[in-house]
Amino acid sequence: MSDQLDALREAFEADGYDVADVSDNRGQVRVALLEERPEADALREVLYGVVDEEDVLGPNITTETTDGADGVRTVLTFRRRD
Repeated sequence: MSDQLDALREAFEADGYDVADVSDNRGQVRVALLEERPEADALREVLYGVVDEEDVLGPNITTETTDGADGVRTVLTFRRRD
């Protein structure tokens, strides 16, 4: 799984996004970007370039603020089909 996380980070960075974190917690993958309002379709396109669309369950794109940090992050989460 860590290879896939690294591939996601590299793909988002190659598309010009500032990646804050890529993690997996009990099968839920989380990609946090330092972009405030990227287009959801563009994010999905990058995601599906790394993970086959059929293997992505429940992709969700939200924003969050972090205590003690400036700005808003965009967070893409999904589960992988086993």
